[in-house]
Amino acid sequence: MQNYDCLRCKGTRMLCGLNQCPRLEKAKQFMNKVEISHHMQEPAPSVFVGRIGYPRLLAGPMLTSHTQPELTSTPEQWYGKPLEELISLRYQLVRTKEGMNVLSPRDPSKDLMTVQDIAMSKKSVETEAIFRKIPSFNTRSFNEITAPYGPAGDLARLDLAGSPKVPRKVDKVVNDDMKAVSGVDKLYSGGIDVSKISDIFSVGLLGEDKAKRLVPTRWSITATDDIVGKKLIEEIKDFNELGEHLLYSNTYLGNHFEILLVPGKWSFEQIEVYVPGNIWVDKDQPLRFMKDWELYSGRKKYAFDVAGGYYAGRVGVLEQLKSMKRQASAIIVREITPDYWCPLGVWQVRENVRAAMTCAPLKMDTLENSLTEMAERLSVGKVWQKESSLLSLLRSRAVLQSYMLAR
Repeated sequence: MQNYDCLRCKGTRMLCGLNQCPRLEKAKQFMNKVEISHHMQEPAPSVFVGRIGYPRLLAGPMLTSHTQPELTSTPEQWYGKPLEELISLRYQLVRTKEGMNVLSPRDPSKDLMTVQDIAMSKKSVETEAIFRKIPSFNTRSFNEITAPYGPAGDLARLDLAGSPKVPRKVDKVVNDDMKAVSGVDKLYSGGIDVSKISDIFSVGLLGEDKAKRLVPTRWSITATDDIVGKKLIEEIKDFNELGEHLLYSNTYLGNHFEILLVPGKWSFEQIEVYVPGNIWVDKDQPLRFMKDWELYSGRKKYAFDVAGGYYAGRVGVLEQLKSMKRQASAIIVREITPDYWCPLGVWQVRENVRAAMTCAPLKMDTLENSLTEMAERLSVGKVWQKESSLLSLLRSRAVLQSYMLAR
């Protein structure tokens, strides 16, 4: 297959000039037969805001006939399901679309208020939609940030046929005039799932009244992870440093994770290793690496290489450090194998890391012994170490500490 730097495009920018990404064609075979017509009345478990067409974005609820509608839109419940089952599950969502100005949350229309009610509701809301044309399928719904969905269609009319059930804590936050960062923090601290927070964020319900706006779903997911992560970083910086090297591992959906916690002040790096033969790198191509990192002072720019996966993985590590009441330097190495042949969104990075952190870690006495163990667990061995910026600093620190102890 001819390559147009698919690793940079990942099926979303269509750099090859084609209308459909040929690498995603395999996903079509798992499409369920969803009964679609101009008129649908089904539960709406979530919402979606597109990113094309600024300042008018296509927004609307996602409808499904699935017997467990909430399951289709709650990534926190997906861990352990096979890739093919997840694709089939998400294909049962029908995306509704209506053009809305990004500033419309400041004076919301009836349709936007309907979308906002759905986003806030704890349970799916029965929703009636009339489409201009019968919804159709497009593989562009697959990308590295958001979970895929099924057919999509433009709305002619939208009405609620049921009553939303809004948790009291959600209602209080969205009706308080506070910054979006504070709103995300209060919802997360109140036990609201990250996926639900990003929905609420995307439809312009968070932020000071004068600043509220629609946020594309793919941006709201990453923004939520980033805000949650930064708040957790503030908290763990007050903890003592970890006293030993801990190595965590997990493999799911063709993604293998090695997560190393090293004694010291907070710093973080995530390295993605694209094994030849996976969806974006052909068998005859060399290993490809993507990385982003931060020191104690944090990042000032977006993690362009690892993108949303960086912030999702960081949340999983920080949640564990908070539970341990420790701070540490952390390195995530994510090996993306040919078994991960279809992107499902950054939720799988977050849940992979969370799952790894629930397992008992391997306790190591030195940094080098930890790296040796990691090399045995990774199919690429030690190759990734040459790509790591944080590892160079950690090694220098380890050498200095050994020297000081020997004196």
